[in-house]
Amino acid sequence: MIFGWLARIPLLGEILRIFNAYAYCGDAKADERFAPIWLWVTAFWLQTTLSLVGTLLCVPEIANEYLPLALKLTYSVQLGPGAMATSILPNLLGFGIGIYALIFGLNKMLLRDLQASYKPIASGGRPRPGSALILNAEMAVPLIVLTLTIAIGLAQQIAPSVVALQFASWFSLWLSLVFTLELVVTLFGLGENAILKTLDDADKGR
Repeated sequence: MIFGWLARIPLLGEILRIFNAYAYCGDAKADERFAPIWLWVTAFWLQTTLSLVGTLLCVPEIANEYLPLALKLTYSVQLGPGAMATSILPNLLGFGIGIYALIFGLNKMLLRDLQASYKPIASGGRPRPGSALILNAEMAVPLIVLTLTIAIGLAQQIAPSVVALQFASWFSLWLSLVFTLELVVTLFGLGENAILKTLDDADKGR
């Protein structure tokens, strides 16, 4: 019930649905209810951890509050995360939007094989949550993160002395880079499978 109410909020509801679909591995249930918490943790813990580490390294004054004396960071970072986000990420966003269109030209057999991997195994095991729609979520989530990071970067430039905005801007910037790398890895896997499938079809046609 709560998910349905939140999903009806303009714009924010759509963002929630996309992140929920990512956590739910593209399962059709993602439009009806929240994915189980363990799926959210599995889907986002690595990206969040890497981004947090990168952020603390870029904001040593915050990191030093939690580090022992022997591990104190003695350098300072003069770069503005907001300026970096607004100068670098629009290009990545354009790249990502262009790549998004590629999933609509994928070999149908690749999509069928991906969908089949979510079905129950022959021994009677339970199907794992998800569907081939995970590809759609894996493309959309990085683009949303990039867009939100640009927005946070603009806010950080308006109020550069606000520590919370500095932290949020650094964190979202690192998160954008991690998700962009994940997108490249996904595209590599799709490209590799598409090439192998094409070669296999060519061999069968001889």
